[in-house]
Amino acid sequence: MSRRGFALLAVLWTLTAITMLTGAAMAIARLGSTTTRNRVLLTRAAWAREACGEILQAHYAQDASVRQLDSVDLGRNIWCTATLQDPSVKVNLNLADRAALVTVFQVVVRSAAVDSLVDALLDWRDPDTVPRRFGDESSGNRNGPLADVWELRYVRGFTDSLVGSLARFFTTRGIGAINVNAAPPEVLATLPGMTEEAVRMVIMGRRATPLPNADVLAGLLSPSGRRTLLASYSEFVRSAVFAAPQLVGTVMGGVRGTPFVARVTLTMVPVPGRLAVIRRETQ
Repeated sequence: MSRRGFALLAVLWTLTAITMLTGAAMAIARLGSTTTRNRVLLTRAAWAREACGEILQAHYAQDASVRQLDSVDLGRNIWCTATLQDPSVKVNLNLADRAALVTVFQVVVRSAAVDSLVDALLDWRDPDTVPRRFGDESSGNRNGPLADVWELRYVRGFTDSLVGSLARFFTTRGIGAINVNAAPPEVLATLPGMTEEAVRMVIMGRRATPLPNADVLAGLLSPSGRRTLLASYSEFVRSAVFAAPQLVGTVMGGVRGTPFVARVTLTMVPVPGRLAVIRRETQ
């Protein structure tokens, strides 16, 4: 090959290398631009989330019954939503004793499998490896508190549909107390000393005026119902509350037209005029 051929080949290789380097540089630039844009969008979503938390606090200060903020338009395509839930309207899966679990399971399951399911659940959450009579201590057991109600799907005998039904009555949040003025009948029935009459009187009475304490409830009952409640009075007052001791807020913010959403779960204690945040779980 002549010198001119070598020179031409060298020029072609040089041009090819420059083209490849230019393409790589442009790809890196595009990637950097996309990354920067995504970071900006995520930051805007986080700002919306924090703004919604403040809006929720302001609304609660004006009206303590507020439990939801529908989609709030914050301008520039930014939106946010917030909900407040009272975990004391449900039974705490990690703190409830066997009797309370059986009470709710009998309502949902309505079969002879209740003992098997409850014992399997108790074996899943307790720290030991000794199986109960109808339980199951397999190597996959958590042997500790459940992280979420939907973890029940991994416990022997539980199906997705069953867990979906149980989720209406169970939670893994809160202090384990039951809010007499807000819990459904199935949950009220788990309280010590609560007869069918007591549950019925609670539901009827709180429609007009929230019950202030256990003594008022006892005064509404028949002599036999009152005796049953008073026989378990100390256990009842330890297990029951008449206002939410905690509220769990789920706050989300995002940018319309993008998939970016910032979430935070706030565990809050109601205090006069506001909600005090005691736990923050950013997602």
